[in-house]
Amino acid sequence: MKQWIIGGRFTRNVSPLQNAYYRGEKSGPANVHIAFAYHGDMQLELIEPLHKEPSIYSEATERKITGVHHYAVCVDDFPAAYELATSEGYEAVVDSGVDGLARMSYMEHADTGIILEIIEWNDLTRPYFETLADMWKEASVKGDDVEFVLADLTPKMAILFGLGRFIVKKLTGQVKTTRQSA
Repeated sequence: MKQWIIGGRFTRNVSPLQNAYYRGEKSGPANVHIAFAYHGDMQLELIEPLHKEPSIYSEATERKITGVHHYAVCVDDFPAAYELATSEGYEAVVDSGVDGLARMSYMEHADTGIILEIIEWNDLTRPYFETLADMWKEASVKGDDVEFVLADLTPKMAILFGLGRFIVKKLTGQVKTTRQSA
């Protein structure tokens, strides 16, 4: 049986949802504090909303959700996963990011209320999760709390290469639009 590790990794006053639409409307920043933990390979996030504007986070607070809010999956083919989710009765609560670069959506099932976070798994998002996992492994050794800057998790070179690939895809018509509303 795996044991929980004491010592955390957290970031304060960040807005992780960039270029976001909430329930079909363009949304502003949804600033939050996020604390990260792991149980084995499973990442857990505790998210504290700091804003009053409508968002998926403030909505959860208003609904007094005290259990699991959502489940997340990282996918290689975001457009295909997004299309599959919509065909299975999921609707976008949040659409975030840029098609062809890095996308993320919180999708809610109309009948069950289950929220599935679909994350595009690529050279921009992978380092984010890998760095968090490495930071957590370090926590198991040191047992201390560490605050970090969320924007520092993706290496600058990965961003430059990702932008280069995006420009080529965009110019050659390879970017598929996935947003339900734009």
